[in-house]
Amino acid sequence: MKKFYIGTFIIILCAIITIAIYAFIEKGRYSKEFAHNLFEYSLPPHTQVLEKHYFYGYSFGHLLGSGGYMPVVANMRLSTSLSEEEILSYYKNTPFFPYPHSNNKGVELELYLPKDQILHKTTDGFYYSGKGDSTRRISSYKGSKASSSSEEKTQQYILQISSSFDYIFRLDS
Repeated sequence: MKKFYIGTFIIILCAIITIAIYAFIEKGRYSKEFAHNLFEYSLPPHTQVLEKHYFYGYSFGHLLGSGGYMPVVANMRLSTSLSEEEILSYYKNTPFFPYPHSNNKGVELELYLPKDQILHKTTDGFYYSGKGDSTRRISSYKGSKASSSSEEKTQQYILQISSSFDYIFRLDS
């Protein structure tokens, strides 16, 4: 009888460890898959990637309204010789990106131009917003003219996508 209890205990312990490892690993995997959508998106001519980052964690909850879901943010800092108007023109018809760990699309591209980007650091990483903590989705630029002031030969801008996902057992899939 003692062997039965020891055997049962070992099986339960192995199951708990397996579930814990799976839950820990899947957050990173889903986040990486989500970020890959942005990182593989085609760039306009005369544009280079300077930095690529993705982060996940509850410290982004205020950005996305966590509700028990894991927030994820992916961004790229780009350098280009294009004008703001050319940048906006290139991205204006960007299709929605898929939600993390889903085939459904609905995540809109965010674009932060040099004069309208604020870096926010959190315990899990960082994200960008516009002035006044606004999210600058590409659709928010429709109908607005890019600044026509003297443009620099090269400028940097940020592309970002953000969403959240259910990461325990995916019971709603």
